[in-house]
Amino acid sequence: MNNTKELIDELEQFNTWITSLKNMKEDLFFTPIKEGKWSPAEIISHITFWDRYILDETLPQMKTDADIASIAFEPLNKKAAIYALSGVSMNHLLETQIETRKELVSELRKKAEEEFFATFTLNGETIDEYSGYPHTMYNYFASFAWHDKHHKQQIENFLEVNKVQL
Repeated sequence: MNNTKELIDELEQFNTWITSLKNMKEDLFFTPIKEGKWSPAEIISHITFWDRYILDETLPQMKTDADIASIAFEPLNKKAAIYALSGVSMNHLLETQIETRKELVSELRKKAEEEFFATFTLNGETIDEYSGYPHTMYNYFASFAWHDKHHKQQIENFLEVNKVQL
Protein backbone atom coordinates (compact mmCIF):
# COMPACT_ATOMS: atom_id res chain seq x y z
CA MET A 1 0.00 0.00 0.00
CA ASN A 2 1.44 3.26 -1.14
CA ASN A 3 -1.12 5.84 -0.11
CA THR A 4 -3.90 6.47 2.37
CA LYS A 5 -6.64 5.33 -0.01
CA GLU A 6 -4.92 1.96 -0.51
CA LEU A 7 -4.38 1.62 3.23
CA ILE A 8 -8.03 2.33 4.02
CA ASP A 9 -9.15 -0.01 1.23
CA GLU A 10 -6.97 -2.77 2.67
CA LEU A 11 -8.48 -2.30 6.13
CA GLU A 12 -11.95 -2.38 4.56
CA GLN A 13 -11.26 -5.51 2.49
CA PHE A 14 -10.61 -7.43 5.68
CA ASN A 15 -14.40 -7.55 6.03
CA THR A 16 -14.70 -9.59 2.83
CA TRP A 17 -12.58 -12.28 4.41
CA ILE A 18 -14.45 -12.01 7.73
CA THR A 19 -17.71 -12.57 5.82
CA SER A 20 -16.27 -15.75 4.31
CA LEU A 21 -15.79 -17.15 7.82
CA LYS A 22 -19.57 -17.39 8.14
CA ASN A 23 -19.22 -20.63 6.14
CA MET A 24 -17.18 -22.19 8.91
CA LYS A 25 -18.68 -24.77 11.23
CA GLU A 26 -19.40 -23.11 14.55
CA ASP A 27 -17.68 -25.81 16.63
CA LEU A 28 -14.45 -25.34 14.65
CA PHE A 29 -14.73 -21.56 15.05
CA PHE A 30 -14.47 -22.03 18.81
CA THR A 31 -11.62 -24.59 18.63
CA PRO A 32 -8.09 -23.34 19.46
CA ILE A 33 -5.89 -23.07 16.36
CA LYS A 34 -3.12 -24.89 18.27
CA GLU A 35 -2.68 -26.12 21.80
CA GLY A 36 -2.35 -23.11 24.10
CA LYS A 37 -3.46 -20.69 21.38
CA TRP A 38 -6.68 -18.81 20.75
CA SER A 39 -9.57 -20.06 18.66
CA PRO A 40 -10.68 -18.17 15.54
CA ALA A 41 -13.49 -16.78 17.74
CA GLU A 42 -11.00 -15.34 20.20
CA ILE A 43 -8.82 -13.96 17.40
CA ILE A 44 -11.77 -12.20 15.76
CA SER A 45 -12.96 -10.86 19.12
CA HIS A 46 -9.42 -9.58 19.78
CA ILE A 47 -9.42 -7.66 16.49
CA THR A 48 -12.89 -6.27 17.20
CA PHE A 49 -11.95 -5.09 20.68
CA TRP A 50 -8.87 -3.34 19.28
CA ASP A 51 -10.86 -1.76 16.44
CA ARG A 52 -13.35 -0.42 18.99
CA TYR A 53 -10.63 0.84 21.34
CA ILE A 54 -8.81 2.59 18.48
CA LEU A 55 -12.04 4.09 17.17
CA ASP A 56 -13.19 5.40 20.53
CA GLU A 57 -9.93 6.27 22.27
CA THR A 58 -6.89 6.49 20.02
CA LEU A 59 -8.08 7.84 16.66
CA PRO A 60 -9.65 11.01 18.12
CA GLN A 61 -6.29 11.89 19.72
CA MET A 62 -4.14 11.40 16.61
CA LYS A 63 -3.17 15.00 15.96
CA THR A 64 0.11 16.85 15.46
CA ASP A 65 2.26 16.80 18.60
CA ALA A 66 -0.38 14.91 20.60
CA ASP A 67 0.86 12.85 23.54
CA ILE A 68 -1.19 9.64 23.40
CA ALA A 69 -1.15 6.99 26.08
CA SER A 70 -2.37 3.59 24.95
CA ILE A 71 -3.61 0.91 27.30
CA ALA A 72 -1.64 -2.24 28.03
CA PHE A 73 -2.26 -4.97 25.45
CA GLU A 74 -2.83 -7.94 27.70
CA PRO A 75 -5.86 -6.76 29.71
CA LEU A 76 -7.78 -5.87 26.53
CA ASN A 77 -6.70 -9.10 24.83
CA LYS A 78 -7.84 -11.13 27.83
CA LYS A 79 -11.18 -9.32 27.94
CA ALA A 80 -11.68 -10.03 24.22
CA ALA A 81 -10.87 -13.72 24.64
CA ILE A 82 -13.23 -14.08 27.60
CA TYR A 83 -16.00 -12.37 25.67
CA ALA A 84 -15.50 -14.68 22.67
CA LEU A 85 -16.06 -17.71 24.90
CA SER A 86 -18.94 -16.20 26.92
CA GLY A 87 -21.66 -17.91 24.91
CA VAL A 88 -21.99 -15.42 22.04
CA SER A 89 -22.56 -16.98 18.64
CA MET A 90 -20.12 -17.16 15.77
CA ASN A 91 -22.45 -15.00 13.69
CA HIS A 92 -22.61 -12.34 16.42
CA LEU A 93 -18.80 -12.17 16.67
CA LEU A 94 -18.42 -11.92 12.90
CA GLU A 95 -21.18 -9.34 12.46
CA THR A 96 -19.78 -7.23 15.31
CA GLN A 97 -16.35 -7.27 13.65
CA ILE A 98 -17.83 -6.30 10.30
CA GLU A 99 -19.82 -3.41 11.77
CA THR A 100 -16.94 -2.15 13.92
CA ARG A 101 -14.52 -2.22 11.00
CA LYS A 102 -17.05 -0.43 8.77
CA GLU A 103 -17.31 2.29 11.40
CA LEU A 104 -13.53 2.58 11.68
CA VAL A 105 -13.10 2.76 7.89
CA SER A 106 -15.83 5.38 7.67
CA GLU A 107 -14.03 7.56 10.22
CA LEU A 108 -10.72 7.15 8.39
CA ARG A 109 -12.31 8.19 5.09
CA LYS A 110 -13.35 11.48 6.74
CA LYS A 111 -9.73 12.36 7.52
CA ALA A 112 -7.73 14.72 5.31
CA GLU A 113 -4.56 13.34 3.73
CA GLU A 114 -2.33 15.56 5.88
CA GLU A 115 -3.92 14.19 9.06
CA PHE A 116 -2.47 10.77 8.22
CA PHE A 117 1.04 12.18 8.39
CA ALA A 118 0.82 14.34 11.51
CA THR A 119 3.41 13.10 14.00
CA PHE A 120 2.56 12.37 17.61
CA THR A 121 3.97 10.68 20.67
CA LEU A 122 2.61 7.26 21.65
CA ASN A 123 3.40 5.94 25.11
CA GLY A 124 6.29 8.39 25.38
CA GLU A 125 7.84 7.42 22.02
CA THR A 126 8.04 9.61 18.93
CA ILE A 127 9.51 6.75 16.86
CA ASP A 128 7.79 3.37 16.67
CA GLU A 129 10.19 0.82 18.14
CA TYR A 130 9.08 -1.92 15.70
CA SER A 131 9.06 -0.04 12.39
CA GLY A 132 11.63 2.65 13.13
CA TYR A 133 9.27 5.25 11.66
CA PRO A 134 7.68 8.26 13.40
CA HIS A 135 4.27 7.72 14.94
CA THR A 136 1.65 8.89 12.45
CA MET A 137 -1.89 7.81 11.74
CA TYR A 138 -0.69 6.27 8.47
CA ASN A 139 2.05 4.21 10.13
CA TYR A 140 -0.23 3.21 12.99
CA PHE A 141 -2.89 1.83 10.65
CA ALA A 142 -0.30 0.24 8.37
CA SER A 143 0.82 -1.78 11.40
CA PHE A 144 -2.79 -2.80 12.04
CA ALA A 145 -3.17 -3.89 8.41
CA TRP A 146 -0.12 -6.11 9.02
CA HIS A 147 -1.76 -7.32 12.24
CA ASP A 148 -4.91 -8.26 10.30
CA LYS A 149 -2.83 -10.25 7.80
CA HIS A 150 -0.98 -12.03 10.60
CA HIS A 151 -4.20 -13.25 12.22
CA LYS A 152 -5.82 -14.03 8.87
CA GLN A 153 -2.86 -16.26 8.04
CA GLN A 154 -3.12 -18.03 11.41
CA ILE A 155 -6.79 -18.82 10.81
CA GLU A 156 -6.22 -19.84 7.19
CA ASN A 157 -3.44 -22.22 8.27
CA PHE A 158 -5.80 -23.69 10.88
CA LEU A 159 -8.51 -24.16 8.25
CA GLU A 160 -6.03 -25.81 5.88
CA VAL A 161 -4.89 -28.24 8.57
CA ASN A 162 -8.56 -29.07 9.20
CA LYS A 163 -9.21 -29.42 5.46
CA VAL A 164 -11.78 -26.64 5.41
CA GLN A 165 -12.37 -24.55 2.33
CA LEU A 166 -14.54 -21.46 2.58
